[in-house]
Amino acid sequence: MSNDHQELATREKRAASRLDLGGRLWFFVGALVFYVISLVLPQAGSVRGYEVLLQTSAADDAGIKITEYVYAILIFLGIGVLTTLTLLTRRLAVAIPAWMLTTVGLAYSVFAMWLRQTRSSADDGVEMNLGFWISLLAVVLAFLGYATTIFRRNPEQEQLAQARAASDNLDVVGRMQQQANISAAENPLLVDDRRSRATERHKKD
Repeated sequence: MSNDHQELATREKRAASRLDLGGRLWFFVGALVFYVISLVLPQAGSVRGYEVLLQTSAADDAGIKITEYVYAILIFLGIGVLTTLTLLTRRLAVAIPAWMLTTVGLAYSVFAMWLRQTRSSADDGVEMNLGFWISLLAVVLAFLGYATTIFRRNPEQEQLAQARAASDNLDVVGRMQQQANISAAENPLLVDDRRSRATERHKKD
């Protein structure tokens, strides 16, 4: 492999490790803003989002379910921690686990809602409150942002891929074989023209 081709491959791999957020940046900014707001708003009854996250006595007294605790931890890690790091570093290695956590968090939100609605003490007045719906909006924004970013090539990566595809990646032996094939195709002594000559003889007869 030529040095130029190898260098292009290395640069392409390096470019693939970086995210180009482009206009999708606002998905992540919106997710972070809504998530922070959800922490100070009531999530279930009068229990605020940060109280669920910290598993305080107020959350325990309100009968917060294990799924709601898990949901709070998932979105804290996926949005609060890793999405913040994604915006700061623009690294694919950070974005992938963030995307995984927000995806699982989105699924857990449905599970948490279902358990809250079907609990045995449904008449206790502890219902999903505004904070939960704001946090769910944050999760949806983060999920959409990652889903439309992680699997998209950035412009630098596309340019390097095209340059690598167009570059000469043959070594010395490969070039000799290529030249031999070209020479063989152009050598009249190696061209199989038996059929055409037989046709000419048939016409003469």
